[in-house]
Amino acid sequence: MKVLEIRGVKKKLGKKEIIKGIDLSVSEGEIFGFLGPNGAGKTTTIRMLVGLIAPNEGDISICGYNVEKEKEKALKNVGAVVENPELYNYLSGRENLMQIARIRGVSKEEIQNLIEIVGLKDRINDKVKKYSLGMKQRLGLAAALIGDPKLLILDEPTNGLDPSGIMDFREVVKKSAKEKGMAVFISSHILSEVQTLCDRVAFIDKGVIKSVEEIHDNVVKTELESLTLMVSKDKNKALEMLRSLEWIQKAVINEEEIHLIVKTGSTNNILRHLIEKDIEVEEIFKNRKGLEQRYMELVEGGVR
Repeated sequence: MKVLEIRGVKKKLGKKEIIKGIDLSVSEGEIFGFLGPNGAGKTTTIRMLVGLIAPNEGDISICGYNVEKEKEKALKNVGAVVENPELYNYLSGRENLMQIARIRGVSKEEIQNLIEIVGLKDRINDKVKKYSLGMKQRLGLAAALIGDPKLLILDEPTNGLDPSGIMDFREVVKKSAKEKGMAVFISSHILSEVQTLCDRVAFIDKGVIKSVEEIHDNVVKTELESLTLMVSKDKNKALEMLRSLEWIQKAVINEEEIHLIVKTGSTNNILRHLIEKDIEVEEIFKNRKGLEQRYMELVEGGVR
């Protein structure tokens, strides 16, 4: 089941077009990453998802309900931590959660369970004004999980968390997605965390989705991969030949190395052509296959 569907969404702020027509969907039980540089349109997209602003064109649906036309029904299925969690600093952590629990008709037992899940049981009765940023993030996550929402939206959720908190957060999100069938939409600058956590990831830049790709066993499945090649001599000859091959998208010399962006699975063909042209290969290896390399390819324009 598609929990979240974004179709043809565009958004202007003033005269500037921030989102230029994006299409996305997130399924039940899926953890979906949303990556891009500052100013790419991530926060604007998330603000539209939670109904804070409306798109100029296109539709956003949550569990089949249009966010703009059926806001109450759509957002009833959503839990969110957008930017800094909205909390009452003069109340305790428990009192903050109980305010939401009363609105959503959730029992004290469920609230206590969430408190233990996010690791706040020793400080839950303290005033929120005494909380660290990481503790506020934990409390915000607990608040977002009240009532088992169908869609959990998280904007920089590990901000302020120490390594232990990040690991705890990861387990809570994975458990919510896999055991409860919750769809998770997460925007983060920590690429390694997204790679560890997510099933799919979208790369957005300048308001346009550059690519949506799957992650398996912490490796991004891509149509392109990055290689580093070292030849004994005639680097310029090798570069000229490489640029003529159909499998090569980009080839540049960086000091003693040739850096390549190539079609996945084409390494053997490239080596064969080098040998046929009597170019001696000293070394060839694949570079990182993780999000960092893919991010550079899609958002930064290729290898540096």
